[in-house]
Formats: sequence, structure tokens, C-alpha cells
Amino acid sequence: MSRLLAAGFTRLKKSKIFWLLMVMMFALGIFFPVSQYNSMQKYNTSGTLDSPFFSHVMFMGILTAVFCSLFIGTEYSDGTIRNKLIVGHSRKSIYLSNLILCTAAGAAISISYMTACLIAGLPLIGSFQMGTKAAVILMLCSIVITTTYTALFTLASMLIHNKAILSIVTVISAFMLLMTASYIYASLSQPEMYTDYIMNESGEVTQSEPVPNTHYVRGAKREVYEFLMEFLPSGQDLMIISAEAPIERMVIYDLCIITASTGLGLWGFLKKDIK
Repeated sequence: MSRLLAAGFTRLKKSKIFWLLMVMMFALGIFFPVSQYNSMQKYNTSGTLDSPFFSHVMFMGILTAVFCSLFIGTEYSDGTIRNKLIVGHSRKSIYLSNLILCTAAGAAISISYMTACLIAGLPLIGSFQMGTKAAVILMLCSIVITTTYTALFTLASMLIHNKAILSIVTVISAFMLLMTASYIYASLSQPEMYTDYIMNESGEVTQSEPVPNTHYVRGAKREVYEFLMEFLPSGQDLMIISAEAPIERMVIYDLCIITASTGLGLWGFLKKDIK
């Protein structure tokens, strides 16, 4: 597999989509802290690096979907995977080498953003309110989440040989994961009680008695929603941004997803008829 990885990293260095995503995320890493700094100056407020530093995680699902589908899809369309099999490489080594390459690319894209954010954010905004240790832990956790995405999209990319269909499936899946997590997060954020403000005839604003919020999620449904927020990588993204992440459980869930998707992908690729 070392020969496959060596050839793969050489190809990765020449990949236009890889460098495009790297440059794009580096630019966003500069833009977000600069934008926050301008807002702080305009409204005379203070801020920390916590928010912009982890804002990139919500994009990583879509970016890894795009990269995996194009990087691996090209191997099918160019006949590279068939040629690898012809020269004697095992299907297992081909699958795992592509998984490692996509994981490395996803981590590099994520680190590109965070590096730029530190370069621009530290002198303009300052350090982390949460502390350096907590920031490093969340940074590592965000890379684990990115690895989860790459494991899922490598699975799809190795089993769907049609490049156009693959791109559509992976990108739509990434958007659906993000929208599902956003809906669940919004539902869980609903207050249990809410208060109305009423203006009387004299123009005074009075506060009504708190009443139950009909949109508040209760009981077993809330437990399911909370589990999905922690289990889905897109839900983990939002929890990292809001600094509400239960790190230990999230990492365990990620490792389960990575292991299961890799096992399923290997099984499917071993059975796949490659023409």
C-alpha cells in the first residue's frame, strides 16, 4: 500500500480541486476574524477568537463531499482503479489508501482555515476565552469529525462509479445532514416557557404570565433529538460552534461511524464488479 500512498500523495499535490479548497478556506480564515474585528470597531464591542475559529466546521461536510467525489470519481472515469487491480494491488489496499488520502486532504483543508484564522485573529481580536487547552481539544475534535465525513464519502465514492451521480449524491447528502442538524438544533433551542409583552391603552408595555411553549420538544422525542445532535457529524459541527460539545461521547460516536462505514465500504468494494 506504500506505493499506492506515494503515488496518491503525488497526485494530491497536483490536484486543482484540493488547492482550490485550501486557498478558499485560507481566505475564509482571514475573512471571518477581520469581519468580526470591523464589527467590534463599528459598534465598540469586545470579542474573542472562539467563534470565528470554529466557524469552518459547518462547511467541512460539503467540502469533503466535493473533494472525495471528484478525487476518487476521477479514478473511476480515467480507469485508474481498474489499472491498479491489473498490476496486482489488492482491493483492500486500494480502498484504504484512498481513505487515507481523503482524510489527509480533509485535515489539511481544515488546518488551512484554522492557521489563517490564528494569523489574522490573534493580533486583531485576541486569544480564546475558553482557554488554549480547550481550544486545542476542540480543534482536534473538529479534525476527527472531518475524518468521519471523509469515511462516509469515501464509502460512497468507492461504490458509485458514475462521477456525475456520485457528485450529486454526496453533495446532496452533505446538505441534508446539515439541514437536519440545523432543524434539530433549532427545535432543541426552543424555550420551555415564553412570555408575551402587551401594550395597554395608556401605552405602557406589560409582561404577561409565562405560558408553555407548544413548540418545546419534550419526553422521548427530545432524547432522540439530543442523541442525533451528538451522533450526526453535522450536529457535532453545530455543537462545537456553540461550545456545547460533549467531547468524549462525540469521539466515540465518530469512531463507530468511521469503523462501520469503512467496514461496509470494504465489503462493498470487494464485491463490486469493476469493468
